[in-house]
Amino acid sequence: MDQKKVISRYQHTLQLLEQLNLTNKPIKLHKGETFIEYGEKTKRIGILLNGLLYATYLSNTGTEWISRFFFPPVNFIVSNHQGFYFGKNSTESIKAYEDSEIIYIEKEEFKQLLDSSHDFERTVRILAEESYIHAMDRVHSFQSLNAEQRIRKFFAENPELGKKLQRQHIASYLGIHRNILTRFLYKI
Repeated sequence: MDQKKVISRYQHTLQLLEQLNLTNKPIKLHKGETFIEYGEKTKRIGILLNGLLYATYLSNTGTEWISRFFFPPVNFIVSNHQGFYFGKNSTESIKAYEDSEIIYIEKEEFKQLLDSSHDFERTVRILAEESYIHAMDRVHSFQSLNAEQRIRKFFAENPELGKKLQRQHIASYLGIHRNILTRFLYKI
């Protein structure tokens, strides 16, 4: 993805939010604090201003896996989309990986903004399309790449993120055991 376009889209979103005079002001999440908890009724969506958050889910065996990282300007929309869209309880937990600042929009205000602001509706559509493309790329990576290829792809696409994260979190995100990641990293 074109980095200039990503940064431009993020800056445009922040400028748009300033114009909309949202109900909620930015909040600080300290490392380890939760934005959305497992089983919580998902009534808000967040825009990450700075910091790093991550989403986890529980597999059928009870193992917790990391499904996403949220970091500006690349992936700054913070939500359990399924729960938010359908009004269901969250199947994920979203927590601060490091101290972060986030602004959130309650579902009713979000719907009102979609109805009243063409710019907001357009921005949400574009961000949703980009999120879908990113999700499909991730699915295709899991289906077609082996562990080493997924590791190489992750570090090539996310060099700064790779420096911040602990190995077990990168391994969880890539769907591999930490030892496999460690062994590969020692080879390079």
